[in-house]
Parts: sequence; structure tokens; C-alpha cells
Amino acid sequence: MIDGLNQRLLGPQAMRFLQLGIDFSIGLIGVILAYLVRFDAMIPEAFARQMFLMAPLIATLRLVANQLNGVYRVVWRYVGIREAIVFARAVLTLSVLLLVLRLLAPTDAIAIKVPISIIVLEAMFCYLGLTSSRLLRRIVHESSRRDPTVDSAEGTATLLIGAGQHGLAIAKEALRHREALGIRPIGFLDDDLNKAGMEVSGIKVLGTLDDVREVIKHTDVKQAIITSSAVSSKAIVKLIDVCRPMGVHVRTVPGLLELLDQGLSAKSLRDVRIEDLLSRDPIPPSMSMEDLRGVLAGKRIMVTGAGGSIGSELCRQLMALGPAKLFLLERDENNLFEVHKDTCSDSHGVCVPVLADIRDRKAIDRIFGELKPQIVFHAAAFKHVPMMERFPTESAGNNVFGTRNLAELADQHGVENFVMISTDKAVNPSSVMGATKRLAEILIQRMAPSSKTRFSCVRFGNVLGSRGSVIPIFREQIRRGGPVTVTHSEATRYFMTIPEAANLVIQAGMLGDSGEVFVLDMGEPVKIMDLAKQMIHLSGLTEDQVPIKIMGSRPGEKLFEELKTNSEGISETKLRKVYRVEPEAFSELSISEILERIDFAIRANDHGGVRAALEDLEIGFTKKPQTMTGTGPTAHL
Repeated sequence: MIDGLNQRLLGPQAMRFLQLGIDFSIGLIGVILAYLVRFDAMIPEAFARQMFLMAPLIATLRLVANQLNGVYRVVWRYVGIREAIVFARAVLTLSVLLLVLRLLAPTDAIAIKVPISIIVLEAMFCYLGLTSSRLLRRIVHESSRRDPTVDSAEGTATLLIGAGQHGLAIAKEALRHREALGIRPIGFLDDDLNKAGMEVSGIKVLGTLDDVREVIKHTDVKQAIITSSAVSSKAIVKLIDVCRPMGVHVRTVPGLLELLDQGLSAKSLRDVRIEDLLSRDPIPPSMSMEDLRGVLAGKRIMVTGAGGSIGSELCRQLMALGPAKLFLLERDENNLFEVHKDTCSDSHGVCVPVLADIRDRKAIDRIFGELKPQIVFHAAAFKHVPMMERFPTESAGNNVFGTRNLAELADQHGVENFVMISTDKAVNPSSVMGATKRLAEILIQRMAPSSKTRFSCVRFGNVLGSRGSVIPIFREQIRRGGPVTVTHSEATRYFMTIPEAANLVIQAGMLGDSGEVFVLDMGEPVKIMDLAKQMIHLSGLTEDQVPIKIMGSRPGEKLFEELKTNSEGISETKLRKVYRVEPEAFSELSISEILERIDFAIRANDHGGVRAALEDLEIGFTKKPQTMTGTGPTAHL
């Protein structure tokens, strides 16, 4: 309110002159106080003349130093630690210059040879004046935002879980926008015992997470907000189990990669999702946005399978890195329309949709020739295990020969970097889909030695929330009242969030030599049965209300997935959570023969021929007669 009044009465220019006037006065007063302190208020005549000469000069130079150091870009009402550092830099800039001039001044230049103690004192007084004037402005601003007509008891009584930086940010937002957000913080819970009984931003730390039940009993808490992404999934589950029966709603802050997009504020809070329980402790990306921008900015980048779960997220993150062009290659027109609409609404021509099938070699050749991509992220693939058991020829045609088309044409057209996205199902594959992806990996490794294009593969497990995966299916089954169908009580899978997987793919794609296979650290595997139970509980229901039904393993499925074979070596890279796999050796002659057999089988629509050829590849795949039974939806694991 005061800010708006100031702007209306004075105007921007007048406000700037007022700021300069205040700082000039601070400079004058700082010099005078320095002389008074130095000489115990009994300033000798010679130094008095010096003071009257130097005070306006130093005050003017202070304004120049402030301008050069960005002091006048700081909004007074938001001054904090970062701004205090800016003020210190501005003060030291001029003070160091004055000290240098003092040491270089001739010994007989009494009029300008300012004592060193005066320079030091003046710097201290000037810094105190700069920070105090801004801090006072902030205090006035904060006070003015507290509406005395609003009862302090208004808003939902809220317990903040985590008294760290994010907790402080949420608390401040809640206090500043109390009426709009409807949040009334009553206290923190934090597992740091050193914080117990202390206050953070005026809000007391009431205990640890183990004390949540007692705190709820003795307060009017109606909701709990998890303010730290470092709270473990086990702690979140325990918190929900305690809070929900006591009528307390649990919410959380977004994850790390969400925060990179939207920043942290009380408005960004959301309900706890299953992704929060499955994700690992957050580790900041090894390569910052600036690092990646330095590599990818100004490049012509193509993403195949751009309308898929990983492909669309790759497009979103790549757009933020400033490419010269981003080509969205997709064969499904609806998916292409959606990803182009969501990703490229304000791209100003940077984002280009490309409707094409990677199996159409002539079309891809023409596209590469016209668009001249420098970097290709290959995410196009058939991925659903049971469906590909029904259609082995389609799986091989798309995953193997589509990949071969792209790789060979990337080599011919001088693509700089080609990154293929693979899967943990390619390791000791039990399914046609996994076997075709393993063969696609081999083709990429096969191309690498003789090409100027840098080829690499990135292998990881399930991504949370991707279309056709377990979580959306479970959500729909719970919405319908069950049953939630699980293939086997002991089945486990690796999980990673879509944004995290896409970010690591981009980072890994910039690594190392050609022909490498990278695997992502997927954390600990998750039992699908436990996942089903957690999702039911997160929905506020019980297993009596939504039963779980064991359906039996489906064709091609394994009880557990692996990220490397026993014969593959593994080593660390410079990136956190990204490892390098040493590839197995394969006979060039045998690979060529198997490709010919698969090509012939595809042309003849011979599913058994495809299976037999994949079995002879000796990658662990065993040909089995596969049939699909049942029509109900079950999780694509």
C-alpha cells in the first residue's frame, strides 16, 4: 500500500532522486562522523578543511560506486543477506580505491592525504547507513502489510514439517499473504534436535517428526505441510498414517526439478503424490542449466518420439536451453499436436513439428537433408511388453530397423551427437520388446567406431506416470473402486520421475566417447504390491474398500529388472547418478545375419521367425510360445 502511494505521489524519477539524496546524505554524514570519532570531536583546523573538501567528493563517488555495483537495482523492501553483500561490495570498491590513492599521495599533500583510520571509519559508517536505511524501509513495508482488521486466528492452522530454507520461505509467504493463502503457521517440526524450542521467523520449533501425534492433540492443527524435499518417503508415509485418522490434511512442496521451473512459494504447494514416496533423496544435477546451455544453445536438435512421455519432457527441457531449432519428430498426429501446443506455444518459430515414421527411410533421409539436425535424441520406440509379445514383427520393425534408419542417416548427414534412449528390459531380456531394444543398442555400438557422429545409449527403468505404466492404471482402478490388479506379489521395479530421467538423459548424452552405454542410478527397486497399497492409502481408502487382486505374470514379464548383465563392467562418470557400462563384444557377421533373418521375417509377417532370430543373438532371450489372456487392465510393468 505504501509502495503504491509513494509511486503515485512521487513518480519513479522522483523516487530515484530521493534514493540518491538519501545515499548522498549518508555519504556526507559518514565522512563527518569518521572525523569526529577519529579526533574525539576536536578536529584540528587543517583536517577540518580537509573534511569539508573531501566529504562532498567522497559522497558523490559513493553514488557512482553504488551504481556500478547494482545497489540501485535492489528493491528496498526486499533487502536481505544477498543485498547486504551487494552493499558491502559497493562500499569496499571505493574504500580500497581511497586507500590506494592515500598510499600513493605525496607526503606534502596534506589537503588530500586522508588518514587511513578515517577511510576505515567512513567505510564502516557508510555501510551501516546503507543497510540500516534499507532495513528500516523493509520493516515499514512488512508492518504495513499486516492488516490490523484481520484476526490473527484466521487461516488454516498449519504445522510446517522442516525448519530449513524452504520452511522459512513458506512461513514468510504465509505471513505476508495470510488472507489470500489462508495459512496460519503454528509451529515447525524438525528432526534437527539443535532447533528444538528455537524460533524460525518468529515461529517456534515444537519438536521432531516423532512428536507429530502429540502436537496435533494439543493444538488446533488442520493441515501439515512438508517443506523439505529431503524428508524420506518412509517419513512421509508415517506422517500421513498419523495425520489422516486425526483429520489433518498433508501437503508438500514441489520436487527439485519442478522448483527449477516455478520457484518456491506457498502458492505452489500441492497434495502428496505417489511420486513423492517413490523418488529418492534429491541430488542437484551435476551439470547446471548454464552448463547445458553452453553446450546446446544455438544447436539444431531433433527429438524422435516427441509426443511420448520421455520425448515430450525432453522437448520441454531442451526448449529452456536455447536451441536454434527444436524439431519434434512424431508419427502420431494427435501426440504431435499436443506436444507442439504444450511446448512451443511461444517459441517464435524455434519449435518445428515433423510428422513422420522412423521406419520410412526415404522420408527420414529427406527430413535429415532439409533440417540438418546437429543433435538427435532418439526416444521413439514401442515399449509395452505384453502388446509387443502379440506383435513381434512390429516391435522389431520399429525398435530395430527404425533405429538403424536413424543411426545410419545421422552418420550420412553429419549429425554431431546421437543419443538413444534404452531400457532396463534390454538386460537379459525375457520379452520381445526388451530383446529388440538390446539389439538396437548393439546397432548403435556397431555404428560408433567408423562414424564421426558420437553415438551413445542411455538405459533406465520405469518412469513415474508415463502413459500405460503402472501408476496411471492403478489410479484409474482405485477411482473405479477396484480391484487393483498386480501380476505377482513379489514383482519389483525401478522407478524414476519423468523430469529427472529426461534431465539425466540430456546430461549423459553430452558425455564421453562414441559407442558408450550409460545407465542411470535408479535407487532401490520398489515392490509393486507395496506401491498398490500406498496408492490406496494416499487416496484415503483402505484395502477393504479397494481390494488388491493377484493376476499372475503376463507374457514377457520378469519378477525383477536389471540395469546391466553379469558380463558387463560398470564404472563411474563425472555425473552423479550416471554410470558407464562396458559393452559386450559381438560378431559383426552374426549381427548382419540376424538382421537379415529378422528383416525377412518381418516381410513375411512371421512372428516365430523374429523370436527365433532374437534367441540366436545370444543376449539371454529365450523363444517361448506366447499368448495373451484376459482383457482387464493390468499394470504395464
